Amino acid sequence: MPWKTGSIWAQNVFYRKNFGGIDTVTLNLANLDITVDAAIALITHGRDSIWAECGVSRIVSNNNVETFDPPLPRIERSNVTSITYRSAASNCDIWSRWSMMVWT
Repeated sequence: MPWKTGSIWAQNVFYRKNFGGIDTVTLNLANLDITVDAAIALITHGRDSIWAECGVSRIVSNNNVETFDPPLPRIERSNVTSITYRSAASNCDIWSRWSMMVWT
């Protein structure tokens, strides 16, 4: 089994009380090898129809642009120069979080 060493380079937690909106965060990196994990938790809802998502919606690695809809909850890539995280909710309150590990 291969062994990697690294550290948490960035992380964020959103509390999103939202009835129709999207939060995005874009990080510009210097050719880093990364793993990003995202998670979401439903806090409350008061209507029949709810929708929520969080994860990586766009990543640029090795001069290749990848776009994901719906966003991916986990991704690992090498030589990353840009990553966009998206959190969205409609008709509900959510917690969403992401963390990024940089490998050396």
